[in-house]
This record gives sequence, structure tokens and C-alpha cells, in this order.
Amino acid sequence: MLIGFALIIVAVFLCCALLFRLSIYALPLFVAFLAGSATYRSGSGIVAALAAATITAIMLLAVAQLTLAFAKSDLTRAAIGIAFAAPAAVAGYHAVHGIAAATMPPSAWQLVVSLLGAAIIAAASWTQWSRTRP
Repeated sequence: MLIGFALIIVAVFLCCALLFRLSIYALPLFVAFLAGSATYRSGSGIVAALAAATITAIMLLAVAQLTLAFAKSDLTRAAIGIAFAAPAAVAGYHAVHGIAAATMPPSAWQLVVSLLGAAIIAAASWTQWSRTRP
């Protein structure tokens, strides 16, 4: 019983660490899903949908990196940071809410913990993008 509880704590910790590391890719994943879904619904096959999703995500990341490299304005950098941090906050909210719902009784504290998690994940994504100064 004690070993199982310890393993659950380690698994939750590792999931949270993975969420922090991958929070920067929430926007490209969302855009890739939309592109792949639209391509698949248009009658193309699964291969075309996967190709469209991959190309779209790569292009989004490349455009963001190029914009950060050539941006002279801090306002432009902030806009890119917000564009990547907002979907990360939504993903962080849902991930933390899932963990909170599994471990806490339903109460207002679930919402508070979920919102706090969303803010922390958004800050982590913002920090990762702010470190990409050329």
C-alpha cells in the first residue's frame, strides 16, 4: 500500500514535470489538430491529414522563431509570448483540474488549485519563450 502510494506521487510529479516541459508546444499542437481535422473532414485521407498537421505545426514554430529573432519591439515579443502562453494556461488548467478532481473532494478548492496550476503553467511557457532571445 505504501509503495503504491509513493509510486502514485512519483507518477503525478513526472506528469507535472512533463507538462511544464511541453507547455510551450500547446499552441502548435492545437493548430496542428485544427489543420489535420479540417484536412481530414474535406475528404482527404489520414496520411494527408497527418502531413497537413505536421507541416502546419512546423511552420508555426518556424514563423514564431523568425519573428522573435527579428523583432525589435518588446511588444511584439510579448504578443508572441501571450499567444503561446494562453493555450498553455488552458491545458494546464485542465491537467491540474483532472489531478485535483481525482485527489480532492469536490469543493471550491478544486477551482482555486486548478486556476493556480493554469497560472503556473502559463508562466512556465512564458518563461521558456522569453529565454529564446537571439
